[in-house]
Amino acid sequence: MKEVNLYDNGVDEKGIRLNGNESYIALDEKNLFKIITLMKNVELNRYPDTEGLKVRACYAKYAKVKAENIIMGNGSDEMLSLVIGSTIGKGKRILTLDPDFSMYDFYATLNDGEIIKYKVNEDGSFDIQDFIMFGIESNVDLIMFSNPNNPTGFALPNEAIIELLKAFKDTKVVIDEAYYEFNKESIVEYINEYKNLLVTRTLSKAWGLAAIRIGFLIGNEELIKKLRDYKVPYNVNSLSQVVAENMLGNTERVILDSNVIIEEREKLFSNLKELQKESSLEIKFYKSSANYIFGRTNYKDVLIKALNNKGIVIRNFSDDSFRITVGSEFENNKVVETIRKAFVYNGGKML
Repeated sequence: MKEVNLYDNGVDEKGIRLNGNESYIALDEKNLFKIITLMKNVELNRYPDTEGLKVRACYAKYAKVKAENIIMGNGSDEMLSLVIGSTIGKGKRILTLDPDFSMYDFYATLNDGEIIKYKVNEDGSFDIQDFIMFGIESNVDLIMFSNPNNPTGFALPNEAIIELLKAFKDTKVVIDEAYYEFNKESIVEYINEYKNLLVTRTLSKAWGLAAIRIGFLIGNEELIKKLRDYKVPYNVNSLSQVVAENMLGNTERVILDSNVIIEEREKLFSNLKELQKESSLEIKFYKSSANYIFGRTNYKDVLIKALNNKGIVIRNFSDDSFRITVGSEFENNKVVETIRKAFVYNGGKML
Protein backbone atom coordinates (compact mmCIF):
# COMPACT_ATOMS: atom_id res chain seq x y z
CA MET A 1 0.00 0.00 0.00
CA LYS A 2 1.32 3.43 -0.94
CA GLU A 3 2.38 5.53 2.04
CA VAL A 4 0.64 8.90 2.37
CA ASN A 5 0.97 11.68 4.89
CA LEU A 6 -2.23 11.91 6.91
CA TYR A 7 -3.88 15.31 7.07
CA ASP A 8 -3.37 17.04 10.41
CA ASN A 9 -5.72 19.95 11.02
CA GLY A 10 -4.10 20.78 14.33
CA VAL A 11 -7.46 20.81 16.10
CA ASP A 12 -7.46 20.99 19.88
CA GLU A 13 -10.79 20.71 21.65
CA LYS A 14 -9.73 22.98 24.52
CA GLY A 15 -9.52 26.73 24.90
CA ILE A 16 -9.65 29.28 22.10
CA ARG A 17 -9.46 27.41 18.79
CA LEU A 18 -7.92 29.62 16.11
CA ASN A 19 -6.37 26.85 14.02
CA GLY A 20 -9.10 25.54 11.69
CA ASN A 21 -10.22 28.67 9.80
CA GLU A 22 -13.78 28.10 11.01
CA SER A 23 -16.23 30.97 11.40
CA TYR A 24 -16.51 32.09 15.01
CA ILE A 25 -20.10 33.21 14.32
CA ALA A 26 -22.50 30.43 15.28
CA LEU A 27 -26.05 30.05 13.96
CA ASP A 28 -28.66 32.08 15.82
CA GLU A 29 -31.46 30.37 17.76
CA LYS A 30 -34.10 31.24 15.15
CA ASN A 31 -32.23 29.41 12.37
CA LEU A 32 -31.34 26.50 14.66
CA PHE A 33 -34.99 26.05 15.64
CA LYS A 34 -36.06 26.18 12.00
CA ILE A 35 -33.48 23.53 11.03
CA ILE A 36 -34.53 21.22 13.87
CA THR A 37 -38.15 21.55 12.74
CA LEU A 38 -37.25 20.74 9.12
CA MET A 39 -35.19 17.73 10.17
CA LYS A 40 -38.28 16.13 11.68
CA ASN A 41 -39.60 15.69 8.14
CA VAL A 42 -36.51 13.87 6.85
CA GLU A 43 -37.20 10.24 5.98
CA LEU A 44 -34.25 8.54 7.62
CA ASN A 45 -35.15 5.22 6.01
CA ARG A 46 -34.61 6.68 2.53
CA TYR A 47 -31.39 7.42 0.67
CA PRO A 48 -30.62 11.11 0.10
CA ASP A 49 -31.09 12.92 -3.21
CA THR A 50 -27.97 11.71 -5.01
CA GLU A 51 -27.84 14.79 -7.28
CA GLY A 52 -28.65 17.34 -4.56
CA LEU A 53 -31.05 19.10 -6.94
CA LYS A 54 -32.53 21.55 -4.42
CA VAL A 55 -29.18 22.47 -2.87
CA ARG A 56 -27.54 22.88 -6.28
CA ALA A 57 -30.38 25.13 -7.44
CA CYS A 58 -29.99 27.30 -4.34
CA TYR A 59 -26.21 27.54 -4.66
CA ALA A 60 -26.44 28.21 -8.40
CA LYS A 61 -28.55 31.27 -7.66
CA TYR A 62 -25.97 32.47 -5.12
CA ALA A 63 -23.01 31.82 -7.45
CA LYS A 64 -24.85 33.29 -10.48
CA VAL A 65 -24.50 30.13 -12.57
CA LYS A 66 -26.84 27.31 -13.65
CA ALA A 67 -27.44 24.20 -11.57
CA GLU A 68 -26.03 22.23 -14.51
CA ASN A 69 -22.70 23.95 -13.87
CA ILE A 70 -22.43 22.41 -10.39
CA ILE A 71 -21.59 19.11 -8.71
CA MET A 72 -22.32 18.90 -4.98
CA GLY A 73 -19.87 17.05 -2.77
CA ASN A 74 -19.19 15.90 0.77
CA GLY A 75 -17.14 19.02 1.41
CA SER A 76 -15.04 20.67 -1.28
CA ASP A 77 -12.41 18.06 -0.34
CA GLU A 78 -14.45 15.43 -2.18
CA MET A 79 -14.60 17.66 -5.24
CA LEU A 80 -10.82 18.12 -5.18
CA SER A 81 -10.45 14.36 -4.89
CA LEU A 82 -12.86 13.85 -7.80
CA VAL A 83 -10.89 16.11 -10.15
CA ILE A 84 -7.51 14.69 -9.14
CA GLY A 85 -8.76 11.10 -9.31
CA SER A 86 -10.19 11.62 -12.80
CA THR A 87 -7.05 13.32 -14.12
CA ILE A 88 -3.99 12.15 -12.22
CA GLY A 89 -2.47 8.67 -12.29
CA LYS A 90 0.95 7.09 -12.53
CA GLY A 91 3.26 9.31 -14.56
CA LYS A 92 0.88 12.29 -14.36
CA ARG A 93 1.85 15.57 -12.74
CA ILE A 94 -0.11 18.08 -10.70
CA LEU A 95 1.21 21.62 -10.25
CA THR A 96 0.43 23.51 -7.07
CA LEU A 97 1.98 26.18 -4.87
CA ASP A 98 4.39 25.91 -1.96
CA PRO A 99 2.85 26.43 0.54
CA ASP A 100 -0.76 25.48 -0.20
CA PHE A 101 -3.58 23.26 1.06
CA SER A 102 -2.06 19.88 1.95
CA MET A 103 -5.01 17.82 0.67
CA TYR A 104 -3.87 18.39 -2.93
CA ASP A 105 -0.72 16.43 -2.09
CA PHE A 106 -2.74 13.80 -0.24
CA TYR A 107 -5.06 13.02 -3.16
CA ALA A 108 -2.28 13.20 -5.74
CA THR A 109 -0.24 10.68 -3.75
CA LEU A 110 -3.26 8.36 -3.39
CA ASN A 111 -3.55 8.36 -7.18
CA ASP A 112 0.18 7.71 -7.77
CA GLY A 113 0.64 11.18 -9.20
CA GLU A 114 3.72 13.36 -9.04
CA ILE A 115 3.40 16.65 -7.14
CA ILE A 116 5.22 19.63 -8.64
CA LYS A 117 5.47 22.63 -6.32
CA TYR A 118 6.15 26.25 -7.22
CA LYS A 119 7.76 28.13 -4.33
CA VAL A 120 6.04 31.45 -3.64
CA ASN A 121 7.50 34.54 -1.99
CA GLU A 122 7.61 34.97 1.78
CA ASP A 123 4.25 36.78 1.78
CA GLY A 124 2.60 34.28 -0.59
CA SER A 125 2.85 36.44 -3.71
CA PHE A 126 4.31 35.19 -7.00
CA ASP A 127 4.83 36.26 -10.59
CA ILE A 128 2.23 34.66 -12.85
CA GLN A 129 4.46 34.62 -15.93
CA ASP A 130 7.21 32.83 -14.03
CA PHE A 131 4.61 30.36 -12.72
CA ILE A 132 3.36 29.73 -16.26
CA MET A 133 6.89 29.09 -17.56
CA PHE A 134 7.56 26.76 -14.63
CA GLY A 135 4.39 24.82 -15.43
CA ILE A 136 5.21 24.53 -19.13
CA GLU A 137 8.76 23.35 -18.42
CA SER A 138 7.44 20.83 -15.88
CA ASN A 139 4.97 19.40 -18.43
CA VAL A 140 2.09 19.25 -15.93
CA ASP A 141 -1.29 17.53 -16.43
CA LEU A 142 -3.33 19.47 -13.85
CA ILE A 143 -2.99 22.83 -12.09
CA MET A 144 -4.61 23.37 -8.70
CA PHE A 145 -4.20 26.05 -6.05
CA SER A 146 -6.23 27.95 -3.47
CA ASN A 147 -7.14 31.59 -4.03
CA PRO A 148 -6.94 33.26 -1.56
CA ASN A 149 -4.06 31.01 -0.71
CA ASN A 150 -4.20 28.80 2.34
CA PRO A 151 -2.14 29.43 4.44
CA THR A 152 -0.67 32.79 3.32
CA GLY A 153 -3.90 34.67 2.54
CA PHE A 154 -2.44 36.06 -0.69
CA ALA A 155 -5.03 36.52 -3.46
CA LEU A 156 -4.16 36.43 -7.14
CA PRO A 157 -6.29 38.85 -9.22
CA ASN A 158 -8.56 37.53 -11.96
CA GLU A 159 -6.40 39.05 -14.71
CA ALA A 160 -3.48 36.84 -13.65
CA ILE A 161 -5.65 33.71 -13.51
CA ILE A 162 -6.96 34.47 -17.01
CA GLU A 163 -3.36 34.62 -18.29
CA LEU A 164 -2.86 31.16 -16.78
CA LEU A 165 -6.04 29.80 -18.38
CA LYS A 166 -4.96 31.07 -21.78
CA ALA A 167 -1.48 29.56 -21.44
CA PHE A 168 -2.85 26.12 -20.45
CA LYS A 169 -5.99 25.92 -22.59
CA ASP A 170 -5.73 22.11 -22.87
CA THR A 171 -5.03 21.56 -19.16
CA LYS A 172 -7.61 21.68 -16.37
CA VAL A 173 -7.00 24.58 -13.98
CA VAL A 174 -8.72 24.25 -10.60
CA ILE A 175 -9.07 27.35 -8.44
CA ASP A 176 -10.00 26.50 -4.85
CA GLU A 177 -12.15 29.41 -3.65
CA ALA A 178 -12.83 28.14 -0.12
CA TYR A 179 -12.21 31.67 1.19
CA TYR A 180 -13.87 33.61 -1.64
CA GLU A 181 -16.31 35.50 0.60
CA PHE A 182 -13.45 37.19 2.45
CA ASN A 183 -11.87 38.39 -0.80
CA LYS A 184 -15.01 39.25 -2.83
CA GLU A 185 -13.34 38.53 -6.20
CA SER A 186 -14.18 35.26 -7.96
CA ILE A 187 -13.16 33.65 -11.23
CA VAL A 188 -16.49 31.76 -11.48
CA GLU A 189 -17.93 34.19 -14.04
CA TYR A 190 -15.39 32.92 -16.61
CA ILE A 191 -16.34 29.20 -16.53
CA ASN A 192 -18.08 29.34 -19.91
CA GLU A 193 -15.39 31.45 -21.55
CA TYR A 194 -12.54 29.14 -20.49
CA LYS A 195 -13.47 25.48 -20.88
CA ASN A 196 -10.48 24.34 -18.80
CA LEU A 197 -11.55 26.29 -15.68
CA LEU A 198 -12.95 24.57 -12.59
CA VAL A 199 -13.74 26.26 -9.28
CA THR A 200 -14.35 24.68 -5.88
CA ARG A 201 -16.42 26.33 -3.16
CA THR A 202 -17.49 25.33 0.36
CA LEU A 203 -20.08 26.08 3.04
CA SER A 204 -17.50 25.41 5.78
CA LYS A 205 -15.92 28.85 6.05
CA ALA A 206 -17.93 32.07 5.59
CA TRP A 207 -21.23 30.19 5.75
CA GLY A 208 -20.26 28.78 9.16
CA LEU A 209 -21.49 25.27 8.30
CA ALA A 210 -18.31 23.19 8.64
CA ALA A 211 -20.18 20.41 10.48
CA ILE A 212 -22.47 19.53 7.55
CA ARG A 213 -19.61 18.96 5.06
CA ILE A 214 -20.94 20.39 1.80
CA GLY A 215 -18.85 21.75 -1.06
CA PHE A 216 -19.26 22.39 -4.77
CA LEU A 217 -17.40 21.98 -8.05
CA ILE A 218 -18.29 24.61 -10.66
CA GLY A 219 -17.40 24.57 -14.35
CA ASN A 220 -18.81 24.71 -17.86
CA GLU A 221 -21.70 22.33 -18.45
CA GLU A 222 -19.84 19.95 -20.78
CA LEU A 223 -16.90 19.45 -18.41
CA ILE A 224 -19.15 19.09 -15.37
CA LYS A 225 -21.23 16.47 -17.17
CA LYS A 226 -18.08 14.39 -17.81
CA LEU A 227 -16.83 14.75 -14.24
CA ARG A 228 -20.21 13.80 -12.78
CA ASP A 229 -19.52 10.23 -13.93
CA TYR A 230 -16.78 10.05 -11.28
CA LYS A 231 -19.02 11.16 -8.40
CA VAL A 232 -19.95 8.64 -5.73
CA PRO A 233 -23.75 8.18 -5.47
CA TYR A 234 -25.58 9.38 -2.33
CA ASN A 235 -22.47 11.28 -1.27
CA VAL A 236 -24.20 13.97 0.83
CA ASN A 237 -26.62 12.90 3.56
CA SER A 238 -30.21 14.16 3.73
CA LEU A 239 -29.77 16.06 7.02
CA SER A 240 -26.89 18.10 5.59
CA GLN A 241 -28.90 18.84 2.46
CA VAL A 242 -31.84 20.11 4.54
CA VAL A 243 -29.55 22.45 6.49
CA ALA A 244 -27.82 23.70 3.34
CA GLU A 245 -31.05 24.34 1.45
CA ASN A 246 -32.44 26.33 4.36
CA MET A 247 -29.29 28.41 4.95
CA LEU A 248 -28.67 29.11 1.25
CA GLY A 249 -32.00 30.90 1.21
CA ASN A 250 -30.48 33.60 3.41
CA THR A 251 -27.53 35.04 1.48
CA GLU A 252 -27.81 38.30 3.42
CA ARG A 253 -26.55 36.44 6.49
CA VAL A 254 -23.32 35.23 4.88
CA ILE A 255 -22.63 38.67 3.40
CA LEU A 256 -23.12 40.29 6.80
CA ASP A 257 -21.07 37.66 8.66
CA SER A 258 -18.18 37.76 6.18
CA ASN A 259 -18.07 41.56 6.37
CA VAL A 260 -17.90 41.39 10.17
CA ILE A 261 -15.04 38.88 9.96
CA ILE A 262 -13.22 41.05 7.40
CA GLU A 263 -13.53 44.01 9.77
CA GLU A 264 -12.13 41.92 12.64
CA ARG A 265 -9.34 40.66 10.36
CA GLU A 266 -8.21 44.18 9.52
CA LYS A 267 -8.21 45.22 13.18
CA LEU A 268 -6.27 42.11 14.15
CA PHE A 269 -3.73 42.64 11.37
CA SER A 270 -3.25 46.30 12.33
CA ASN A 271 -2.63 45.37 15.97
CA LEU A 272 -0.24 42.57 15.02
CA LYS A 273 1.75 44.87 12.71
CA GLU A 274 2.12 47.37 15.56
CA LEU A 275 3.31 44.54 17.77
CA GLN A 276 5.77 43.50 15.06
CA LYS A 277 7.37 46.96 15.13
CA GLU A 278 7.71 46.91 18.92
CA SER A 279 8.91 43.32 19.30
CA SER A 280 12.39 42.63 20.66
CA LEU A 281 12.32 39.30 18.79
CA GLU A 282 11.81 39.02 15.05
CA ILE A 283 8.24 38.16 14.08
CA LYS A 284 6.37 39.02 10.86
CA PHE A 285 2.69 39.16 9.91
CA TYR A 286 1.35 39.39 6.36
CA LYS A 287 -1.72 41.04 4.89
CA SER A 288 -4.51 38.57 4.18
CA SER A 289 -7.55 38.29 1.91
CA ALA A 290 -8.97 35.36 3.89
CA ASN A 291 -10.20 34.79 7.46
CA TYR A 292 -6.76 34.23 8.94
CA ILE A 293 -3.38 35.94 9.35
CA PHE A 294 -0.16 34.25 8.25
CA GLY A 295 3.08 34.88 10.09
CA ARG A 296 6.70 33.83 10.45
CA THR A 297 9.17 33.77 13.33
CA ASN A 298 12.34 31.91 14.29
CA TYR A 299 11.03 31.93 17.86
CA LYS A 300 8.03 29.68 17.41
CA ASP A 301 8.76 27.82 20.64
CA VAL A 302 8.21 31.11 22.45
CA LEU A 303 5.08 31.90 20.44
CA ILE A 304 3.38 28.51 20.78
CA LYS A 305 4.28 28.13 24.46
CA ALA A 306 2.91 31.56 25.34
CA LEU A 307 -0.35 31.00 23.44
CA ASN A 308 -0.86 27.46 24.74
CA ASN A 309 -0.39 28.65 28.31
CA LYS A 310 -3.38 30.94 27.74
CA GLY A 311 -5.43 28.17 26.14
CA ILE A 312 -5.03 29.56 22.62
CA VAL A 313 -4.40 27.12 19.75
CA ILE A 314 -3.16 28.33 16.34
CA ARG A 315 -1.95 26.44 13.26
CA ASN A 316 1.71 25.58 13.70
CA PHE A 317 3.53 24.52 10.52
CA SER A 318 6.77 22.53 10.34
CA ASP A 319 8.91 25.47 9.15
CA ASP A 320 9.08 28.98 10.67
CA SER A 321 5.47 29.81 9.75
CA PHE A 322 2.13 29.81 11.53
CA ARG A 323 -1.47 30.84 10.87
CA ILE A 324 -4.00 32.52 13.16
CA THR A 325 -7.70 32.22 12.37
CA VAL A 326 -9.62 35.46 12.87
CA GLY A 327 -11.79 35.04 15.94
CA SER A 328 -14.12 37.29 17.88
CA GLU A 329 -12.93 40.68 19.07
CA PHE A 330 -12.32 39.21 22.53
CA GLU A 331 -10.34 36.26 21.13
CA ASN A 332 -8.27 38.45 18.81
CA ASN A 333 -7.43 40.88 21.61
CA LYS A 334 -6.38 37.94 23.77
CA VAL A 335 -4.03 36.75 21.00
CA VAL A 336 -2.44 40.18 20.58
CA GLU A 337 -2.10 40.67 24.33
CA THR A 338 -0.44 37.26 24.77
CA ILE A 339 2.02 37.67 21.89
CA ARG A 340 2.84 41.22 22.99
CA LYS A 341 3.61 40.05 26.51
CA ALA A 342 5.96 37.32 25.22
CA PHE A 343 7.67 39.20 22.37
CA VAL A 344 7.69 42.81 23.56
CA TYR A 345 7.56 42.98 27.34
CA ASN A 346 9.35 39.74 28.24
CA GLY A 347 11.87 39.58 25.42
CA GLY A 348 11.03 36.00 24.59
CA LYS A 349 11.22 34.57 28.10
CA MET A 350 8.98 31.52 28.45
CA LEU A 351 5.77 32.46 30.24
